[in-house]
Amino acid sequence: YQATRDYLSNNNFLEIETPVLMKSTPEGARDYLVPSRLHHGKFYALPQSPQIYKQILMISGYDRYFQIVKCFRDEDLRADRQPEFTQIDIEMSFVDEEDIFSKMEDLTRSIFFSVKGIKLPKPFPRITYKQAMKTYGSDKPDTRYDMKLYDLKSLADKSEFNAFRSEECVYGFVVETGAKYSRKVIDELTEVAKKHNAKGVAWIKNEGGKFNGGISKFFSDSLQVEVIKYLNMKDGDI
Repeated sequence: YQATRDYLSNNNFLEIETPVLMKSTPEGARDYLVPSRLHHGKFYALPQSPQIYKQILMISGYDRYFQIVKCFRDEDLRADRQPEFTQIDIEMSFVDEEDIFSKMEDLTRSIFFSVKGIKLPKPFPRITYKQAMKTYGSDKPDTRYDMKLYDLKSLADKSEFNAFRSEECVYGFVVETGAKYSRKVIDELTEVAKKHNAKGVAWIKNEGGKFNGGISKFFSDSLQVEVIKYLNMKDGDI
């Protein structure tokens, strides 16, 4: 908390506490309600975020605000959601996208260095939404795992696998040393894929520079060489 306050205070942000008992305002989840003792049948709502108050602060002339604030959302538990959580809430007036990126990256670098002595890169690596979806199939990829998607449409059209040739897009990825997976393991992974609305899993093993198993029979020897080179597949990959 202190590292956050130090950085933001030194950058002309004003820490302002906003009310916890408030009028219910439409947001993304259900409110937690608190009955009023003075007004029978009326309820306060616990804030899902300080959104209304910080916007009022902005139009009142407080152009840089922050708060380390508790938020409450009455919704089901998920991996990245819980009913009560703490967030660093920040608002700025008269800024553009680059100002936001710059300040938040500087804040993150400052916290990591102050608390753990870790120096983070400047600037942070960035990719566009389009690049993220095309390369990783997700708008929040974990780039520690270098399992990038490759556009295989042009190569797939040269194969005899009609299921690929009839599709508008064909993408694939390489699992290093994945050739060690048994057919039983691959079948289990296929069932996982089907639970996420996939029709199945098409796979090929690279063993000694030749395709083996799966749909390998639909690829000629020369096409196998092209695919291996394009994907930079190593012996033992799948």
